[in-house]
Amino acid sequence: MIIAGVVFLVIAVICFFVARSNTNALDAMNATDTYTAQDLSEAYKKIAANVGADALVLPCEITGSIECSTPLTAPISKNPCVAYTYTQTREYEERVTKTNDEGKKETTVERRSEQMKSDDRRMNFYVRDSTGRTLVLPEGAELDLAESGNRFDTVQQPWSGQTHPLGMRHVEQSLAPGTSVYILGCAVDHKGVPAIARHPTDTDHRFMVSRKSERELADAAAAWASYMKYAAIASVILGVILTIVGLIAG
Repeated sequence: MIIAGVVFLVIAVICFFVARSNTNALDAMNATDTYTAQDLSEAYKKIAANVGADALVLPCEITGSIECSTPLTAPISKNPCVAYTYTQTREYEERVTKTNDEGKKETTVERRSEQMKSDDRRMNFYVRDSTGRTLVLPEGAELDLAESGNRFDTVQQPWSGQTHPLGMRHVEQSLAPGTSVYILGCAVDHKGVPAIARHPTDTDHRFMVSRKSERELADAAAAWASYMKYAAIASVILGVILTIVGLIAG
């Protein structure tokens, strides 16, 4: 009983932090003003004229479609993109011998995997809206990538000792030009033009590029915050009850 109570209390702590994280994300979106490309350009000109362009540190959010004249080439799909992740994983079977509850040894075959290679690339791009376009510097951003490639290369090899090779799994996720995105970040000066990037000093300020709209993200964050709050409360109650019962019974 005591162990079960402690487990529920640990779950309550986890739920609390998840709820707080989603609440913080919702607060960040609600507290940040939405700008168009023209708005940012005008704000940049005013700041540059009054105090200097390097003083531009403006939390903001923008929406629009991705543009890039010299995109990356995704490794599997070979499609153009402004960011991608690629992983190569070796999949195999392994004979595993365990001792059961009766003290007898049993050998089973389990499927396992091992990551062999990974690659993460991103490049600067623009987001265009009805008023113009804004430069985005995605280094350090949370990117909402879409799976764009998944290939499994089978190998014909016999068992070698305790293992049997099955093949290589190649998975690609990317962000393509033309994708509509919502971006939460900070406007800064970049070589004489305004650009959306991570906050230069506040590491807690969120920087994200999402394929979901602000409304979709806000609704999801609010829902998760609510679910996790109630889950935390329920877990605390159960944890305390089980702990007390365990102490009394002991």
